[in-house]
Amino acid sequence: MTKKNSKRALSAVAIAGLGLSVLAIGASTGATASPETQVVISSATYQQAVAAAAAPGSPKVTVVATGGTLAGKATGRDTFGSYRAGTYLMTDLLDQLRPELDGVAAVDSVQFGNGGSSSYTIEKYRELTLAVEEALKTSDGVVVTTGTDTMEEFAYWLDLTVQSKKPVVITGAMRPWAAGATASEQPVIGTDGPANLYNAVKLAAGQQTYCFGTVLMLNDEIHAAREVRKTNTTRMDTFGSPSNGPLGYIDEGATVLNHAPARVAKCDGDAWATPFDVSTITPADLPKVEIAYAYQEASGSMIEGLVGDGATGIVTMGTGAGGLSGTMGAARTAAVGNGVWFVSTTRTGTGNVTGSGNGIIAGGDLQGTKARLLLLLSRAFTDDIAQAKTWFTTIGNPPATYVPGEVVEPEPETPEPTVTGTSATKLKVAKPVKVGRKITATVTVTGAEKVVPTGKVTFRINGSTVKTVSLWSAKKGVLRVTLPKQKKPGKIGVEAYFTPAATSTLAPSNGITWVNVKRR
Repeated sequence: MTKKNSKRALSAVAIAGLGLSVLAIGASTGATASPETQVVISSATYQQAVAAAAAPGSPKVTVVATGGTLAGKATGRDTFGSYRAGTYLMTDLLDQLRPELDGVAAVDSVQFGNGGSSSYTIEKYRELTLAVEEALKTSDGVVVTTGTDTMEEFAYWLDLTVQSKKPVVITGAMRPWAAGATASEQPVIGTDGPANLYNAVKLAAGQQTYCFGTVLMLNDEIHAAREVRKTNTTRMDTFGSPSNGPLGYIDEGATVLNHAPARVAKCDGDAWATPFDVSTITPADLPKVEIAYAYQEASGSMIEGLVGDGATGIVTMGTGAGGLSGTMGAARTAAVGNGVWFVSTTRTGTGNVTGSGNGIIAGGDLQGTKARLLLLLSRAFTDDIAQAKTWFTTIGNPPATYVPGEVVEPEPETPEPTVTGTSATKLKVAKPVKVGRKITATVTVTGAEKVVPTGKVTFRINGSTVKTVSLWSAKKGVLRVTLPKQKKPGKIGVEAYFTPAATSTLAPSNGITWVNVKRR
């Protein structure tokens, strides 16, 4: 059913304790984020993508599978560490999530590979980017599955090279899927794979990470590719983002986003994409770039050997703020004289490395393994080290998180619904809303008999649309929202429009009510 011919319901109720009466009219399927903590993305392109995902009809998601523990076969149901990675095919794994998965999206898969994450070469990384780009031509989002050992490198590579703004979500598992001949036999006790795969598809389908670049989703947490790293060898909560924390969480029916990567600010323009379009280069263009680790009395032989083996770029993971021993520093100086580029990072795991010089690029707070990928791509796309230094500043070390500007609303596909009925009077907040304060409202939508309402709720203040939030079936008709801060004190008019996903969504009484609204 289109927005044009969908029925809308209307009711007005007084809110106890605030002297507030509101006009409630009634929105589309899609993942619901908890507005208590959700970052507001002031991008018309982003809002249009989320709204499209919430429209009637299933989004399409392609899973590009590379293997890993997720597809692993264990030696026993109670065995978490003894298994063969990359055993089961993705088609078999997806079948284990049906029919529930079919209610989230139309899902297909590409079996790109089926091995451990450490077995993939940079040439294969390039091919993976091309496979993801190909899938995104017809799909609304892509999930990439891989092993967790080098998952953070997979994620950052895709973040740097995928040119599409559509969601790319990478996931996997810390425990193998099953111990039987097929994925449906002898499931491993406590395996995390099924939930991770299901949630990754849900995240890609909902478009909440549109323009985020690649994100990593594991153990219900959503992490930015640049920030995330594996922190434990065996624990299911192994992935963390030490400097800024996770972007958000998937809490069953809700997707909660606390902040977003800085590149979201460029979502409405072509500047969003990186210059690293790997479809324009060949495998032969990918240079050899290595990492040299510093320690007490480290010799220069490591750097000398890497240069002798053909490395044209080396990332040093130095002590403290990037320090090297005297002999290691001397070897670096000699290598710079031979045209080798260096990036200086720290082995501490967090912290900033500043100061560049002849042939040396400051890595900032970029992790050494990820600095290697950015240096590799820089060497592949330019011979100018000054340009590479710029890329390390703008791409490798952007602002920590996205800072929203003024909310720019997309042009509506159809006019706002006309208010009709006996409760059509626009009502106002009885008490002034102070500058900087928010209004939090809980809306309940009553569905028809045995029907859980799904749709899209659009909120307006003083006649202007301020937020559109999707109502998933998992929310069971209850939606809590936080409206944007008000710049001026005084009375405001609050409206809520509910557009059902289908006519049968609504109860015969067109029951839409505000359970609670409060200022804070």
